[in-house]
Amino acid sequence: MPDLTNAALSTMWMQHRFTRLADFAAAARDLGFGGIEVSHIVTLPMVGDADPAALGIRSVHYPAPVQPSPFGRAADALLSATGEEARGWAVAQGFATIDFAQRAAASTVCVHLGEVPMAGHLEWALRQRYLGGQAGTAPYTGARDALAVARQAAAPPAMDAARRSLAELAAYAGSRGIRLGIESRYHYHEIPTWAELGLLLDETDPAVAGFWYDCGHVEVIDNLGLHRHEEWLAAYAPRIVGVHFHDVIGLRDHLVPGLGELDFAHIAGVLPAEAARTCEFDWYYTPAEIQAGAQYLAAAGCFGPA
Repeated sequence: MPDLTNAALSTMWMQHRFTRLADFAAAARDLGFGGIEVSHIVTLPMVGDADPAALGIRSVHYPAPVQPSPFGRAADALLSATGEEARGWAVAQGFATIDFAQRAAASTVCVHLGEVPMAGHLEWALRQRYLGGQAGTAPYTGARDALAVARQAAAPPAMDAARRSLAELAAYAGSRGIRLGIESRYHYHEIPTWAELGLLLDETDPAVAGFWYDCGHVEVIDNLGLHRHEEWLAAYAPRIVGVHFHDVIGLRDHLVPGLGELDFAHIAGVLPAEAARTCEFDWYYTPAEIQAGAQYLAAAGCFGPA
């Protein structure tokens, strides 16, 4: 049986199964995983009185444990807010996540760095055209280009706010021995695009912050024709600090590996040895399917040496 010691299981799979983080951590161990990733579905009551350092937490996905937002939007959306009160609150949630990661003896915090406020109908239309089999047609190309132009026009204020937030979070994390990973996102209005990631990485210390490579999200963006998957790896593989593994068919992500279109052996070959490795499989898969998907990744070399 392939060794899963270097793999963590995301609490995405905890949903509808466990109400206590300790129970999820025990289930992950029983499946052979070496640890877990605590994501933004985890609340303080789910942690309860458990000692985070005893749960095998490898990484934490901001914001976690999650707190109710007083601003009507989640903390990860607000890191790029132009209103300083909302942005400051979101950064404070980041500080709390970093503190939790430090208590848990985790090495890395994965960060969603906000979004560009823009009308959602343009991306919705592009995705509907894709699902309707129009990719490569003139109407599809026109919809894609209209989305890209609108996003570029709307992005500067949000990017300025996101850069300030990242600088504040990086300073806090660096002083506590935690590395940050800026995650590639599923929706095009979210930060960063391929080009934005380059700007953000250029402004941060590689010892403190890098790229959290969500291979499924990058594949979806590629399938939409917005940026090639291989170009993300060619430009940013050396800065990868963590990976979310899941498979994709078209726009459907978080599939168990082996069910979709990703070449995981190729992905394994470009990952830095020290990158955190998390299986982010959807909640509805059975334990046997979760284990089989992780073993598929292990056989492809995705978890490196034990």
